[in-house]
Amino acid sequence: MNKIKIIAEVGPNHNGSFKMAQDYVKKLSKYDLDIIKFQIASPEDVYSKDSFKADYQKVNDKSKTVIEMSKKNQLSREEHLKLSEECKKHNKTYAATAFDVGSLNFINKNINLPFLKIPSGEVCSIDLLEIVKNSNKEILLSTGMSSIDEIKKTVEYIDPKNNKNITILHCTSSYPAKIEDLNLNFLDELHSLFPNYNLGYSDHSIGEEACLLALAKGATIIEKHVTIDRNLDGPDHKSSMSIDDFGEFVNKIRRCEIILGQNKKIISTKQKRIRKMALKSIVTRRDIKKGEALDRTNICFKRPGTGLNPLEFDSLLGCKVKKDIEADRVIMKEDINYN
Repeated sequence: MNKIKIIAEVGPNHNGSFKMAQDYVKKLSKYDLDIIKFQIASPEDVYSKDSFKADYQKVNDKSKTVIEMSKKNQLSREEHLKLSEECKKHNKTYAATAFDVGSLNFINKNINLPFLKIPSGEVCSIDLLEIVKNSNKEILLSTGMSSIDEIKKTVEYIDPKNNKNITILHCTSSYPAKIEDLNLNFLDELHSLFPNYNLGYSDHSIGEEACLLALAKGATIIEKHVTIDRNLDGPDHKSSMSIDDFGEFVNKIRRCEIILGQNKKIISTKQKRIRKMALKSIVTRRDIKKGEALDRTNICFKRPGTGLNPLEFDSLLGCKVKKDIEADRVIMKEDINYN
């Protein structure tokens, strides 16, 4: 199979510290992952005066308002440019999710992004979707909280000609997500609804099981939140995997790639050798004289599988042997006069 694309989602887990963001890049670069992703927003362009914090944000963050929380967890645009260079220096790809038009236009214009990400909360944001629609970049569409009708409408809007490179990410927008809410079998339904697009999984659960199972469901992209310290204050730390565990998590995905293999039957060299030993051939039940015809009375089926395949027996009925063959011997193709 093709290599799974692994996205380490730092998001706001740098807590607004550029130095901490650099530390994420340095530490994550040791692992065989593909993309280190951040988030960028201008809070006043994302939140109205009527906005409020989600319940998990109230628990995990001490800010009085959602705008205050967002502001303190932002990096400057200049710092995002520096982070993209930092990723490049460590042979990793920088990516970012933007939550407003200005931020999306900035990163799309100034950074060679691997894709444009539509986060779950922006599935219906026509202004952002318009930019994505007019881009030739790969698109990641996260679908947490969205109904099937909303997903269909969004896909139709951004890809009316059905010719864009889109990966639809199954997601449960809960932080952390409970295992009973993950519903990975929905990946099968997404494949049925959108057979022309790739599928992926954006995980907010604790642990690694959901991501590994998603691979077996056909996910080609795995996105997982990561933190330097799960005990830090901030909205996403509690639902993130520690950076120390992330390395082994990546290793398990790479092993799963090997286990999953390809979507065709492959008989390895070792299996071929065992096949000769383990399969059965057509064998003489008793001594057979030259010119005697084969039938059920003079043959049986025994190991090894180096001779004629028992599945060919019906076509051999009545065929005569070219020579005397003693009992309990494998009959070879060259021993037969075919009718």
